[in-house]
Amino acid sequence: MPALFDRKSQRTWIWIILIVSLGLNAFLIGVKATDIFRERNSGADRGPRIVRTELRWLKDRLSPDAVKSIETALDPIKPDILARIERVKALRAELDQLVAAPTPDRAAIDNHLREIRLEVGAMQEQVQSRTFDALLALPVEQRAPLARPSPSPSP
Repeated sequence: MPALFDRKSQRTWIWIILIVSLGLNAFLIGVKATDIFRERNSGADRGPRIVRTELRWLKDRLSPDAVKSIETALDPIKPDILARIERVKALRAELDQLVAAPTPDRAAIDNHLREIRLEVGAMQEQVQSRTFDALLALPVEQRAPLARPSPSPSP
């Protein structure tokens, strides 16, 4: 009887090791696939998120050439946008310090929040202004698809 028990125990351990090995391999493949996906979608050529967001609503409605010309028009302001983003990050870091203080200074916090809103608003105005300048520079035929409602995202 003990020989049968040992044989059964060996089979059980082999199955456990096999299942754990398959699970580990699936996990590692998933990690590698995630890394590959990140590398493809996080290139430096993508530009700041605020620019990508502004272009997103145009990509499905305008021709690729029209979108490309708008992207080209936005290229000169990207360094300024990146500088503004760094400024907002610095302001938020300062705000974190103010909020974490043992006795927070509400006036200083409000002032930092106001500065952040102004910086974000200026950045948005800069991107939108340049985007619409480029849109209005397009021929009427290329702008015509904008008169149709944008496609709704599926739930």
